[in-house]
Amino acid sequence: MSDSLVRALISHIDSVFVGPNGDYAAVLEVVETLSVKQALWNPVPNQNSIWQIVEHLIDSKEWQIAMLEQRNPAPTVWGYPFGDEAAWQDTLVRLKAAHQRLKLTLEKLSDADLLAVPDAKVGLTLIELILSSGPAHEAHHSGQLDYLRGMQAIIATK
Repeated sequence: MSDSLVRALISHIDSVFVGPNGDYAAVLEVVETLSVKQALWNPVPNQNSIWQIVEHLIDSKEWQIAMLEQRNPAPTVWGYPFGDEAAWQDTLVRLKAAHQRLKLTLEKLSDADLLAVPDAKVGLTLIELILSSGPAHEAHHSGQLDYLRGMQAIIATK
């Protein structure tokens, strides 16, 4: 991988996921130290827990990989995870693995690939599709994760 646009894209994706990025907490900065109790907590019934959002991020990364490799991915579905500390830790391992697989998939692309329009009906370049479904989407959920952690901290002090 020598194309500068591909390198910049992967760097951006890493900053949202691993950090540091300076503007907001990266996904791993928020979730890596959480217990299963914190991951399962939700502020009110029928609201997403941190664990649900993390599972959604895994599915979204897998969706992006499928989009890049097959161009016809199945939509993601929100789930209701549960389990013990070991299951939560396994989820974090799967999250990191999905991120690594996405980076490896992106490394196979060239700058020319990123600037191509894969679907004339959509009319967006591949990089536009990746940026909107990847780091922008992940930054949105990173904010949710950080907010939920903040709510937990407020409740714990009362």
